[in-house]
Amino acid sequence: MNRINFQKHAGFSLFELVVFIISIAIIYAYATNRFAEFPGQAERANFMAVTMQLQTGVNLESMMALGSGRVTSLEQFEGVNPMDLMLSAPTNYLGVVSSLQAAELPRRSWYFDPATQELVYLINDTGGAYLVINGASYPTDEIRLKLVADYAEVDRLSGLPVHIAQRDGSEVPQENIKRRLNGIVLRPTTPYQWQGESEEALTAAASAESS
Repeated sequence: MNRINFQKHAGFSLFELVVFIISIAIIYAYATNRFAEFPGQAERANFMAVTMQLQTGVNLESMMALGSGRVTSLEQFEGVNPMDLMLSAPTNYLGVVSSLQAAELPRRSWYFDPATQELVYLINDTGGAYLVINGASYPTDEIRLKLVADYAEVDRLSGLPVHIAQRDGSEVPQENIKRRLNGIVLRPTTPYQWQGESEEALTAAASAESS
């Protein structure tokens, strides 16, 4: 009787995962430099590319630091300057700057505020950029981000997130709920919306083009 051998798929190795993360970081670095000089909506695209590259750098550094024993807990990354965790910072990163000096900085640039441990982006084209506070939108010319630990509430018995364990209508007792660290994320200090150019700006641009 012929014996059939089934091979188990072990998934990605650590080396493959690191290579994948580095490849993504290089792609976003290219996108950052590609769009850096374009105005308007391209500024928003550049901002989004940098933030995704930053999160990739954070994921890579935290994974390598834990694996090598340089840190004992991911919480040690809270409040760290995310730019220090990147393979290379974007060309429009100005370094560590106090809030008192921020008014003198050029727009469309990044800096790290050591007092608040926040990474700040100074918006040049502010059309469509708003901070969302208590459901209301307020125009803004800067966005602040910070490295924080992301936790989820988990049912101790099933190991499922509480919101999933309660889908059948049953309540998970408080004593059965524990907090689980999901990872370190780059999170806005204040929620924001940045939808590109405002309708007024687009209308004005269309009128100018047709005249």
